[in-house]
Amino acid sequence: MKSILILLFVLFIMQQSKAQPFVFEHKYDSASTVTSTEDELMIVNFELLGDEYVRINRHGKSISIYDMSHALVKTISFASFPPGLGPDAPAFLYFSQSLFNTDPKIEFMFALQPTTTSFYTGIYNEDGILLFSDTGIAAGYQTNPMQQYSIYNTTAGTKMILSYANGDAKVWGLAGTLTTAVDRANHPTNTGLGNAYPNPTANTTTIPYTLPQGTTKGELVFYNTQGSEVKRFTVDNTFNSLLISTSDIPAGTYYYNLQLNGDASATKKMVVVK
Repeated sequence: MKSILILLFVLFIMQQSKAQPFVFEHKYDSASTVTSTEDELMIVNFELLGDEYVRINRHGKSISIYDMSHALVKTISFASFPPGLGPDAPAFLYFSQSLFNTDPKIEFMFALQPTTTSFYTGIYNEDGILLFSDTGIAAGYQTNPMQQYSIYNTTAGTKMILSYANGDAKVWGLAGTLTTAVDRANHPTNTGLGNAYPNPTANTTTIPYTLPQGTTKGELVFYNTQGSEVKRFTVDNTFNSLLISTSDIPAGTYYYNLQLNGDASATKKMVVVK
């Protein structure tokens, strides 16, 4: 009798799961993209922080970072940055922790048109410090993976962000995974290679990876900050992670990528401590 009740309970849970594949997770006030060009909500895969929600408030001149449980991680002010034309200025691109330099701080591209005849691109970190500036602009930003999309594959499951007419944005959890050609084309830096854990590491660390369908072999390659190769491992689709030893390399910052048929994935950062 007890086993029958357990079986009925399991079947009930399965039916509930099938009946409700869309799970509401969180509402972000005044983050709708369609009702105001001043707002934006996206998911960014940071090299050290991992997947995080990034909310841009152009009217309030701030960027808020939230973890996957929607807890506030930090707020970045851009009130002192140069102004641009139009309510949708500026564009924020390429949020990263290791793209523009090697420290763990968040950095990003800030692009706008100050006047009708000029452009401006600045690379800033989370403290508002200018790392680089020029009068050119990333004119092709509409196709880069940092712009907002509606559906993201993340380490916490697949998420769908919808914008509403009242100005809000809501996050919904999805039961499946986005695996279409559109996803691969629009998210080339967010697939294939995961963040090392633990990181920093003293002795060993695990590197998650996924080989694309139809690919049977790849190589994980590690470099030091001078760009010299320090380790190389051949991987296949038998497993989805690789445990490596770091005891034979000096303390410091290292970078790694997944190389497949001559193409390299986005580069990740690993810190070794002694």
